[in-house]
Amino acid sequence: MSEPVSDPNQNTELEEPAKQGFVKRERDKQSAASQQSTSTVHIVIVELQYHNELLQNMYDTLSLLDFKLTFVTLPELMSKTNILTSGDSSKYSAELKRDDESVKTFLKRMTPVFESADILYFNTVRHYWEELNQIPINVPGIVRIHNAHCDLAPLTHFKQPFINVFGILSHLIRKVLIGGEWRLKQQFFAKNGYLMMPNQVITDYVNAHQWGKGFKILPPVLPFAYLAESKNDSETKVEEQQDRIVSIAITGKVTNSKKDFDLVYRALKMSLPQLKCKLKLILLGNARDKHAKSILNNFKSLEGELFELDYSDAYVPQEVFDEKVKNVDFFIAPIKVKTHFRKYREVYGKSKMSGVENDILLHRKPSLVIADYPVSAPLDKVVDYFDSDATSLSNKIIDWIAHNRPAQMKDAFNQMDSFKKEVIAENFYRLCLKLMEESKKQD
Repeated sequence: MSEPVSDPNQNTELEEPAKQGFVKRERDKQSAASQQSTSTVHIVIVELQYHNELLQNMYDTLSLLDFKLTFVTLPELMSKTNILTSGDSSKYSAELKRDDESVKTFLKRMTPVFESADILYFNTVRHYWEELNQIPINVPGIVRIHNAHCDLAPLTHFKQPFINVFGILSHLIRKVLIGGEWRLKQQFFAKNGYLMMPNQVITDYVNAHQWGKGFKILPPVLPFAYLAESKNDSETKVEEQQDRIVSIAITGKVTNSKKDFDLVYRALKMSLPQLKCKLKLILLGNARDKHAKSILNNFKSLEGELFELDYSDAYVPQEVFDEKVKNVDFFIAPIKVKTHFRKYREVYGKSKMSGVENDILLHRKPSLVIADYPVSAPLDKVVDYFDSDATSLSNKIIDWIAHNRPAQMKDAFNQMDSFKKEVIAENFYRLCLKLMEESKKQD
């Protein structure tokens, strides 16, 4: 827009006071805008369940900007992070439940904390609906949804309703009718006003089914994980692969309930005779469970000159875990997409997110992923898909190793700006300011 041109014939003396008043008002507006852009946002983060890793990731990202973080959580969760030991105490405070108090008493004691917040963020909500509804919510509240079917459309998503009819009936009587779970849950969501899904795929899925009626579905600008810094791992040329060990890893608990380890076993059995280098499989999850025994025995039967198995049936210190991941070439995610949460069926990649997306980002490792689990941009640039049969997975493993596909994908991580910590912090900061401004207008 061009600058206004003054008319030399106008009586400027008469207009000068008006001009001065206009300039003053504009300066006041600019000053207010400037203060808003640098104002500290006090966000109170509530986590009463089990996602300590999300507390850590939220601190790692949001502490980069003008946030004051207050964690309202359990001591056992906070102790599993490094926030208390190495966090910047000027950026956060932690309010922890005492051993001798109930959740109801704890949340009531936190009333002054809740009332001091600019934004309330409920990170995981699974129980305590009645207690949560007693929280005074006078500012924008955001609830993170982990299981969309259970939380937003429970009536139409019971798991195997004909087979589990008596268990579902008991659940309906005890939890829904007597306990009022569905009613209290909807009341709590409405009281907060805002819901956030784990990623864009689930956000689109919920919006397509219009399950967010009565609530505002926010863009997923605060993902579960962020992109790790580049470590400049050395690249191995294809012609050098005969002298190296290719390491692949599977994360998560070693059980066939949520991942198809048997499929991986059959695929590796087919692949090993065709490889020109040794293959090492690292199981990065808990292998202490009795259900892990048969899985381990299968993989152990492949051990020899071409194959090595690495697992642990005891606690793995973080530094040991990090060292193992550092040497991994790529992940395999044999996800069983049909799963459940309590009495409700969920679908990984539609109503629920798998941890593989977090693993890819936090460790900057490409992954082979089951074809039924869609990964959205920009993560889709560092994944490839296999069908749910051993031949398909075997072909992908052979191709990735023979042509060193993971190394070819490394540059794609540098194109993932939306997952950088500082970008996540900036996007969420702007969202918070917007919600706060809308809240003021409603008042």
